[in-house]
Amino acid sequence: MRFGITPIEVENIASVFKKEKGLASFLNFRFSDIILEAIEKGYQHCEISLDLFQILPIQIPDDERKRLKTFIKEYDITYSAHFPIWTIELVSPNKFIRDASVQSLIESYNTFKFLEPDIEVFVLHPSGAFASEIMSMEIEPKYKEFIANLFVDFAVSSVKKLVKETKMDKTKIAIENIEFPFQKTLEIIKKLKGPNLCIDTAHFLGGYSGDVDLIEVTEENLDITSEIHLQDYNSGGGADHAALGTGQNFPVNFLKTLHAYNFKGPIVFELTFQEAKESIEFIKNNVPEIKTPVIKT
Repeated sequence: MRFGITPIEVENIASVFKKEKGLASFLNFRFSDIILEAIEKGYQHCEISLDLFQILPIQIPDDERKRLKTFIKEYDITYSAHFPIWTIELVSPNKFIRDASVQSLIESYNTFKFLEPDIEVFVLHPSGAFASEIMSMEIEPKYKEFIANLFVDFAVSSVKKLVKETKMDKTKIAIENIEFPFQKTLEIIKKLKGPNLCIDTAHFLGGYSGDVDLIEVTEENLDITSEIHLQDYNSGGGADHAALGTGQNFPVNFLKTLHAYNFKGPIVFELTFQEAKESIEFIKNNVPEIKTPVIKT
């Protein structure tokens, strides 16, 4: 198993932002330094949050591009990328919102096209906050089913447009389970004929993807899963993503299932460095047969 981390996201961007310098903080910011920090701590994989490069003035000049590519051979690491999610709605019934959302994904892909051959997985949310709100409403089941099917069609159309415009390998796309019925997420994957699944454990444990069992879902879908987002769900912690063992009885059998299957894809902690380290310790203590990296503080 390859354990990785999302080194920096919107939630922990404060580590970069210097109040006294304002937005100028980002002008001298080197994203590669954050990647290097993750490598030096012991992580074998890094997932790049593409949102950052659209909502913040972070630059990726030529020297940064070369450095990011150099890390691959120098440290034997791998990369994945997460398509933008902030204010993105690929299933919006408003075609202008939908088209703009697709364009955001296209632009983010093009920004990192220099690294594309080395990016194993592009994680994608098939829907956003609008769909989540609609699906949580008290609507007569037959009408909710109709709306969900409409969202599936919009999602499929949006992803097809992304693939057509970028000419990217659609088998690199991993559709993540989010606040959307999981069976409908599987329908999107099947209709697209190529993309895989990204299992987010916290989203399943929190009931975001419906009333489904994490272990059962994993056993049934590991053959089409190309990445795991590994974290606990803590409803009282202020965030849905939490260190393993800090939520409500994280199912150790999930980890044993991955080990038995000999899962080869990246396993990514969408957590802080400290939370990820705690999660590694949880794995060591509960499933010692899993080989984990030595993480430095």
